Amino acid sequence: MKVAAIQSEPAWFNLEAGVTKAISIIQEAASNGAQLIGFPEAYIPGYPMRLYAEPWNPLFFKDYLKACLDVKSQEYQRILRAVRDAGIWVVLGFVERDGESMYAAQSIISSTGKVVLHRRKLKATSHERTIWGDAPADSIKTATIGPEGAVIGCLNCWEHLQPLLRFHHYSQGVQIHIASWPFGFDAESVAANGAPSQFSSDFQVTATRFAAMEGPMFAISSTQMIKPNNAGICGIEGTPFYPIKGGGFAAIYGPDGRQLTPPVDPGEEAIIYADIDLDDLHMAKLSVDPVGHYSRPDLLALHLPTPAGNPNPLVKESGKKNEEYTLLARVPQLSES
Repeated sequence: MKVAAIQSEPAWFNLEAGVTKAISIIQEAASNGAQLIGFPEAYIPGYPMRLYAEPWNPLFFKDYLKACLDVKSQEYQRILRAVRDAGIWVVLGFVERDGESMYAAQSIISSTGKVVLHRRKLKATSHERTIWGDAPADSIKTATIGPEGAVIGCLNCWEHLQPLLRFHHYSQGVQIHIASWPFGFDAESVAANGAPSQFSSDFQVTATRFAAMEGPMFAISSTQMIKPNNAGICGIEGTPFYPIKGGGFAAIYGPDGRQLTPPVDPGEEAIIYADIDLDDLHMAKLSVDPVGHYSRPDLLALHLPTPAGNPNPLVKESGKKNEEYTLLARVPQLSES
């Protein structure tokens, strides 16, 4: 199966341009034979790194809200139509606008343009909490059946640092994982301008590779990047939060943590491809399967307060499912009009 990761600069805080750019990436990946592609976190309308670089800026965030993507909008329908026409599976990372609220969201869209899973980041990270809300309980469902019957799943950014969520993710049988990231900071940025090392590319790469090994699963790591001329519009010019080399670190990893794709300049946009063989997962899981033979459910198990339809016996569910509120049920499907 041919899969693709994206390293791309958003059309900063411009909804129409962001949708158009995302569609062009989908079309290009499909024309190159990809069956599955993953987008970075918050690709539409772009990650608001200025949250960390300046005091609260209400004028900016008023415009930022208006640039976010509503799943009930015609812009979202445009993306669904483009996915259907391209005949490719897409994991779309974007900031979802729901009324006057915002959430870091991911939609898994099938090659027919159907939204088969929609979720929100469970917990916004650090300063993100000033503008993004928390997810409802059904966002702990992170995986679905994808191309060629493969189980595909996705997490946003530092959801990779939540051990119980990772375990739940693996327990859904994920074979191909999409890791959606904003841009990161290179070693030069950390040394020269005091960028926080936990936001560094090395930190995020390590988290992604570890998840691939721990799963075990293939991991598609898609990232944003930024060019110098856009540091001003992003409010990070002259601050520690500007990545000197561009901040991209996209790659595709195997279940043993090996990078399957060549290095990409962190300041250049690219779609990178890999042909993966799901049979490679057999040896990895024969060696270590944390939600199978390499577990002790009699001693350690994950208990979920809200049922999420997880078939794995290591995940115990209690409580009643609220059938009246699920995110996917609230997402309008592709319209022919």
